Amino acid sequence: MKQLYSVGETAQLNNISVQTLRYYDKIGIFKPHHIDPDNGYRYYHIRQFFYLDIIKYLKQIQTPLDDIKSIVSTSCTPEVMQAFLDEQEKVIDHEIEKLQRSRRLLLRRKEQLKEQLEICERNEEGIIYNRYTEEKNIIKVVNSCEMDLFEQSDFNFRRLADVLEERGDIINNYFGFIYDLCPYRESEHIRCSNVFTTICEGEKLVLSEPDIILDTIPSGEYVCISFDWSKENFYDNYYLLFEHIKNKDIQTDGKVYQVSLPINYNSSREEQFLTELRVLTI
Repeated sequence: MKQLYSVGETAQLNNISVQTLRYYDKIGIFKPHHIDPDNGYRYYHIRQFFYLDIIKYLKQIQTPLDDIKSIVSTSCTPEVMQAFLDEQEKVIDHEIEKLQRSRRLLLRRKEQLKEQLEICERNEEGIIYNRYTEEKNIIKVVNSCEMDLFEQSDFNFRRLADVLEERGDIINNYFGFIYDLCPYRESEHIRCSNVFTTICEGEKLVLSEPDIILDTIPSGEYVCISFDWSKENFYDNYYLLFEHIKNKDIQTDGKVYQVSLPINYNSSREEQFLTELRVLTI
């Protein structure tokens, strides 16, 4: 029975590329059994294929090449391999958790885009409409002194972003404010008690700052108005919504949930947002 196999034959028999075999030789992970002194051709012994299977297995479970080299180039007992696999299992579990988080972020973003498209369909100047929304999990900054709606928002959203990024998450493009439904005479009089962004359902966050908390925005029927954001558009639309609620004697929870979503994602263009003002009916 044939015992020695060329690089090409070894690659073909083991479903691995010639380039990979040459690279493994170069870095000392899997070296040929024999090198012909006359022509420099490299040959692998059939008994080496077992170790190549081990290398392929370790690669499959995301083992770094340095660790693979350490395992195959030293006396690796079953006990050592068991301990290594226990550690590698933890690494894989962590990667699975990261992928699951990424998937949750993707699904959340898809839901937000679906909601945004629904808002866009109703985005006609001065039109007030009712819309049912599901409960939303949020992380928010609570300010007992209340904050200016226009001047302090960027700073507080940055704080929320820092909290999420500390755990490997990212803040999404869905952000908002909560403030009292009142007959403000101008937009500068509006004082915001909460700044928030949404998070995935079931997210476990350890929060160290007392004014940053987890909460929910309730599901229910909301009376809404939407518009392309500008400071001027904001007050005109707020006034229309407030007057509609007052004139129709609509019972509400007394809060305005203001949500803004980006209209475009081009970093070279000035920011453009679609804003919806929502008031929960009761």
